Amino acid sequence: MTSRLTKAEEQVMMVLWKLGKGFLKDIIDATPEPKPHSNTIATILKILIEKGYVDYQVQGRNNFYKPKIAKSEYAKKSINQLVKSYFEGSPAKLVSQFVNDNKLNLQELEELLKQIESSKKQQP
Repeated sequence: MTSRLTKAEEQVMMVLWKLGKGFLKDIIDATPEPKPHSNTIATILKILIEKGYVDYQVQGRNNFYKPKIAKSEYAKKSINQLVKSYFEGSPAKLVSQFVNDNKLNLQELEELLKQIESSKKQQP
């Protein structure tokens, strides 16, 4: 994995993560409307291979694609980059932004506190 994904690359990865693996036709069929042209998706897959996000095997005259990175791993790296770039490296500032924008309710905040407390208990 060498660089961040563009929006179009991320959309193709979302389809591939959902499918788990597949041929170009499978990926096109699973892509939401409006579907890009098949050549566009094929080009994006080639770029994703070059960036290290996708692997493939030749099967007959077609390539069989599969993700090289899990969606959860990509999400973790993306969130860490977001926090670093926009919230001065502070996850608390990110959560505070959600609270200020009314994106987190009291029940969700209490659940976060339980997770934090549980995590602290598990650490030596």
